[in-house]
Amino acid sequence: MNATMRVSLVAILAIFTAPAFAAKGLAQSYADVGYTRYSGDDYDYDGATVDATFSIFDYVSLRAGYTRGWTDSFPEDRDPSGDPDLNDFSFGIRPHYSFSKQLDVFADVLYNNKKFNGDRSKTEIGGIYGAGVRYLILPRLELDLGGEYRSADVDSGFLTVGGTFKVNKVLGISVKTNQASDDQFYFAGLRLFF
Repeated sequence: MNATMRVSLVAILAIFTAPAFAAKGLAQSYADVGYTRYSGDDYDYDGATVDATFSIFDYVSLRAGYTRGWTDSFPEDRDPSGDPDLNDFSFGIRPHYSFSKQLDVFADVLYNNKKFNGDRSKTEIGGIYGAGVRYLILPRLELDLGGEYRSADVDSGFLTVGGTFKVNKVLGISVKTNQASDDQFYFAGLRLFF
């Protein structure tokens, strides 16, 4: 049996036996609602964000997000007004696997549509591709670590670090940052569990 056949056989067995070994894990249906700040090489923006994940199968969630932003220091060669509004919409899937009640791994594959509305309206279309881990350090404190690549207006790889403090069964406080060499995203808000 050649190496390709062995790897294929192991992958197929892993897919079909995964449900037998998977743990219940962390909540997969929630929405983060709050304030976003982006600081980039070309421009900055502040905005309101809703980013939701909906569990649809044991190992797959749907994910969708929307940010309404207001830019600052936007390059005049891209828009003479200098401050166009931003509508940033993304949606896609999040496969995930729970190794234990405290540890979950995930991947994101998202379509991303960024539209700048000013003197010149411009739409940037791309994707957000990421992977990471969610770890419950304490019964009410979750730590998220990962990496992602964005290919719309910002074409860069990011290191992602975040955390959520669960206040009760339906409410948490969430913070997150995505860091690249020239671009930084910051988020602070509430996490609503459902």
